[in-house]
Amino acid sequence: MKRSLVAILILVGTLLAAAAASASTIRAYIAEFTVSPADNGNLKNTLQRLLATRLAGDGVVTVDSAAEADVIVSGSYTTLGKMFSLDAIAKSTGGKQLATAFEQGESMDALIPAVGKISGKLKGDIVKQYQQAPAALPAAPVEAPFKAPRAEIERPAVAQEVVKAPASEIVRSEATPGWISQRLSGVYSAVATWGTKEFISADDKGIHLYRPGAKLDLVTEVILPDRMKVLALDAMGPEANGRVLVFVTIMDRENIASRIYALQNDAFKLVAEEIPYMFRTIAPYGGAKKLYAQQMGRTDDFYGDVYEASIVDKGVKLSNPIKMPRFANIFNFNLFRDQSGKSYVTAFSDSGYLLVYSDTGEELWRSSDKFGGSETYFQRRDWENERTNMTPFRTRFLEQRITVTEKGEVLVPQNAGFFVLGNMRSYSKYSVVNFTWNGSSLEEKWRTKQSQNYLADYSYNPVSKELVLLEVAQKGTFGGKGGSVVRLLGIE
Repeated sequence: MKRSLVAILILVGTLLAAAAASASTIRAYIAEFTVSPADNGNLKNTLQRLLATRLAGDGVVTVDSAAEADVIVSGSYTTLGKMFSLDAIAKSTGGKQLATAFEQGESMDALIPAVGKISGKLKGDIVKQYQQAPAALPAAPVEAPFKAPRAEIERPAVAQEVVKAPASEIVRSEATPGWISQRLSGVYSAVATWGTKEFISADDKGIHLYRPGAKLDLVTEVILPDRMKVLALDAMGPEANGRVLVFVTIMDRENIASRIYALQNDAFKLVAEEIPYMFRTIAPYGGAKKLYAQQMGRTDDFYGDVYEASIVDKGVKLSNPIKMPRFANIFNFNLFRDQSGKSYVTAFSDSGYLLVYSDTGEELWRSSDKFGGSETYFQRRDWENERTNMTPFRTRFLEQRITVTEKGEVLVPQNAGFFVLGNMRSYSKYSVVNFTWNGSSLEEKWRTKQSQNYLADYSYNPVSKELVLLEVAQKGTFGGKGGSVVRLLGIE
């Protein structure tokens, strides 16, 4: 009896301690910084991430949405001549001002220390405000919990509990496989191939044709206006005359203004521009590659069905619509069949979980781990978001490609590491994972050795069974250009 009483007291004490700890935790959401002048726009997410990592601790935790928060912190970065000013304000979700802080400096070397000082000031004032709040009423006495009867548990025999893992499920540490390019200056975001050794890549300046040899040689390029941002890059061909069609999905300010180029004789020729469609080439069911298109609506980032697309008279003809299930869009879906020929749709959720839908749109399976993961995004004005998150724009991240092989297997990347919180993403390592459908779930068959870089994009060559992997080896922050590499990896 004494032992039971002691156990009950310990349990009650633990619950009360956990409740007290939970009550003392202050949840803070860090909104995206406003930056002036706009030339420093790449600092928006960097400052957001830096402040979030430094604000966390001592009773403050950061959350990835304003809906979960007790406190919303917004900030601004302004440069005047050689000077910068960093300002931040913390408000309760009801709009009450809790804390303000600012720091000034004369160079980028002073920026990170300034963020640290601001986070210290904000944290101290926020915690002080919450400590001054009226204490909660004492909790009601806790009744002794009902003790459930002991369950009858059937345990397998020892011989059944010990199962030797098949060799295919063992990840071994080996030398870095495949061919790796020299370091490319800049942060590249997209890559496209068409079955030959050449490939096209994209960065914030434009698109570039590379040819592998002893090293990567830049053959030709197209520089885009500064206001344009490449969201996706795809290619199909070569045609009978050797021409390769290149599809560049472009965000021009807040509108889609895509372009189509013809690549022939090592030169890009503009075929069409200002096209209001987003493009993606996909090999559905592991078959022939097809071009697909989807519109962007006034309020919907991905509007309506995804269509097969063809080029007619310098324009785009749409046919054979595919209705997208929940979460699916042109950039994150593919189609596969099981051994009986039944069709399924696979896609990523907004949170990064891998999904499988029936051909009628019913969700059949969801992964327990997150896959995909991309730092490529676009922004659109959103007044509702401004009222909620104190920023006039909403941020939408694109997802990684999902590839279905000729065997019906599903290839997906898995970016992970470093920092992922709301609109702040900075991945630091990745693997490519191969799944097979067992009739009820996707089962992992193998994965590549983990690389200590972020995978921005990839392409699969079904003829040579090779992956072209575009990795970011160093992020471009605080005026640095960053660096990228291309890896060629055979998977069979």
